[in-house]
Amino acid sequence: MALAARLDGFERGALEAALDKGAVVKTTIMRMTLHLVAGDDYPAYHQLARQTRLRKWRKDYAHLEEEKVVADLGKWLREPRSNADIRARINRYDGVPTDHEWHAIMFARNLLPLVQLPPAGFWRERSRARFVVDPRPLPDPDDAATLVLERYLSAFGPASKRDAAAWAGVAQRDFAGAWERLGTVSYRGEGGAELLDLPDQPLPPPSTKLPVRFLSRWDQVLLAYADRERIIPAELGPLRLTLSGDQTVTVDGRVAASWKLDRATRRVRAVIEPHVEIRKSAHAQIRSEAKRIAKFVEPDAETVEVTGV
Repeated sequence: MALAARLDGFERGALEAALDKGAVVKTTIMRMTLHLVAGDDYPAYHQLARQTRLRKWRKDYAHLEEEKVVADLGKWLREPRSNADIRARINRYDGVPTDHEWHAIMFARNLLPLVQLPPAGFWRERSRARFVVDPRPLPDPDDAATLVLERYLSAFGPASKRDAAAWAGVAQRDFAGAWERLGTVSYRGEGGAELLDLPDQPLPPPSTKLPVRFLSRWDQVLLAYADRERIIPAELGPLRLTLSGDQTVTVDGRVAASWKLDRATRRVRAVIEPHVEIRKSAHAQIRSEAKRIAKFVEPDAETVEVTGV
C-alpha cells in the first residue's frame, strides 16, 4: 500500500519477485515492528536497531555467554524455524522469562538478524512465517548508523536529531557519529528547533501543491518524526492514529481523514471518515484517489463506490 501511494505503475508482482529473490526482505527492525527493507541495506538496519536492545539484553542475561549463545543459535537458525520452534529452543536457556510468549522471540531477534522466508510478505499470504538467519555480515555500528541516517534524511529531512532517533527506535547517541560523518546542513523550524538535512536536497516552497494520498496502516511518514504534528494536526491527537493503525488520507500533506474498504463479490466501497473540515475543492481528488487505490487492492472489482466525501 505504501508503494502504491508513491509509485506510478507499481504492481504487487514486482515486490513479490523482489521478496522471492531476497532483494527485499520481510523482517523485524525499527521499533521491533515488521517491515519490508531492501536486502542490501538490511544488515545496517539490524545492526543499528540492535544496539539499544543489546544494552538491555546484556543486563538481563549477564549470566549467559553472549558469543556462545549467538554461535549456537546462529547455527541452529540456518534452517527454517517457526516462532514455536524458536520459543522451545530459547526456553532451554536459564533465566529467560516464560510469562509472555514474546520474551523468547525477542531474545533471539535482538541477537540475530532473522528474516522471514518467502512467501511471507506476499499480498495474499496468510500462513505462519518461517525464519532463518540472514547470511550477510553485519557492518560496523557507526557505518550502519550512517547508512540508515542517510536513508532517513533522504526520505524525511529536514528533521531533528530527536526525530531520527524516535523513528529508528534507538537512542540519540546511537546516531552521534553518523551526524558528523554526513556533513549535514542546518535549518530552523517554525518553532526555532534545529532541523538537519543532507546537502543539496530539494526544499520545495510552502506554496507547493501536494496531491491527496491514501496511506497504509502505520505508514512510515506518520512515524517519521518525534513531533508528529508535522503531519498529524494537534486536534487529531486523541484519535491516536499511529497506535490504532488506521489507514489515513492526507490533504495538503496533512492527515485529514481515515479510510477503509468494504468488499463484496463484485463491488468494493471506499469509506472515507473525515476528521477535520476538508475543503470542497479537494473532494473530487479524494474520490479519484480512492477509486485508484480500491482498484489496486481489489483489481477484479466490477464497480467501485466512494462514500464520506
